[in-house]
Amino acid sequence: VSYTPEEKAAMAKELKQRLYAMFAVLIIAVFFWFSFHQNGTSMSLFAKDFVDTESLAPEIWQAVNPFFVILLTPIIMWFFGNLAKKGKEISTPKKIAIGMCVAGCAYLIISLFCMWKGYPSAVQFKSMPAADAAGMKAMPYILIVYYFFMTVAELFISPLGLSFISKVAPKNLLCLCQGLWLGATAVGNGLLWIGPLLYNMWPIWQCWAVFMGVCFISAIVMFGMVKWLERVTQ
Repeated sequence: VSYTPEEKAAMAKELKQRLYAMFAVLIIAVFFWFSFHQNGTSMSLFAKDFVDTESLAPEIWQAVNPFFVILLTPIIMWFFGNLAKKGKEISTPKKIAIGMCVAGCAYLIISLFCMWKGYPSAVQFKSMPAADAAGMKAMPYILIVYYFFMTVAELFISPLGLSFISKVAPKNLLCLCQGLWLGATAVGNGLLWIGPLLYNMWPIWQCWAVFMGVCFISAIVMFGMVKWLERVTQ
């Protein structure tokens, strides 16, 4: 098939727009996984140091996330399907933006909680007399609330982000582009060391406030790109 120069220029422009859209979402994904996977680093440390987990080991609380995945997946799928039947379907870019907002809310809640409790940095907390530290420890429900919101965010972003990449990727580069989604996850995981660093340096609420800011700023940027991303996927 032969194309006119104008058609070739239009196809090249569309390809560029698709690639730009893909990399924009990949950057958002980096920030999401950077925040989400704190459950295996600073959040586990928080469970060990600041939460009364005598009845259940701190690392076991990570199982709350997969439990909520199993529980909430059919509910969220039903919710999205019901909206689609009513002609009010939410686009994938908007779902990702909403997911980043939900992740920000998870850190907002735990940040306000830690501010209310007056928690210092982890280093200062662990240097306190054992009786005083024990009296300040939180009940495990704060972890359940945190993991609930983060799981909802994960269900809005993780499968839908990969679906979006598959839609905008050039057909001859589809597998490579799907690999880039996993690469974005890897980059986010590579930044996880920042969480424990802040956890030990700053009052703990400030540590969570950093992740809250990352999530809310990413959400604002994503909402700002929604219309453009929706056009690209049409």
